[in-house]
Amino acid sequence: MSAKRDTAGAARRGERRSRPAGRDDILRAAREVALEGGWKAVTVRRIAERIGYTNPIVYEHFGSKDDVLVELLRQGFAELLEGIEAARGKAADPEEALVGMAHAYVGFARTAPDLYQVMYGLGGVPFGVSETWREGWEVGHAIGAAVEEILQGYGRDPGDAQDPVLMLWGQVHGLVALAMAGRLEGGYDQADRLTERSVRDALVAWREGQG
Repeated sequence: MSAKRDTAGAARRGERRSRPAGRDDILRAAREVALEGGWKAVTVRRIAERIGYTNPIVYEHFGSKDDVLVELLRQGFAELLEGIEAARGKAADPEEALVGMAHAYVGFARTAPDLYQVMYGLGGVPFGVSETWREGWEVGHAIGAAVEEILQGYGRDPGDAQDPVLMLWGQVHGLVALAMAGRLEGGYDQADRLTERSVRDALVAWREGQG
């Protein structure tokens, strides 16, 4: 490491030590470490080092690394919910609202892949579906409400929305996961295009009484 980088690092640590480290500093540090080395690289020690402190400062705010991840999970779902609700509010009709919500979903994963991994147990994050479904309920409810409105407009029972929502989410989540893993040649742009195609295909099927 060069002297210049040592000096810059020392200055950054000194700046952080000029005020007490708070929860936001710890959460931001965890995300920085994850973006550099993945979530498996995130430890309490590395979080503390990132903000220029030792381990006890983290434990003043969080009981464990998992508690840090749970808080990030909650933040992620809150941001995703805000994005998809904003997209729904801008649309001229229910069908375009669902398309917009799907684009917002992919857009969130593109701009905050670290949070998306925490939310859905990807990238070495030690959470499973059984531990995260409660946090994601509001997102699922928002998407479900949009699908119910569409089904009702097609003269179908809005109570039939659960399976269509799960099938559509499975497709979109799968495309996002493939893009995140570098398995799509076109990356997130391709995932976004295929997501819109999936939504529009689903709309046709629902309109025709299928799905």
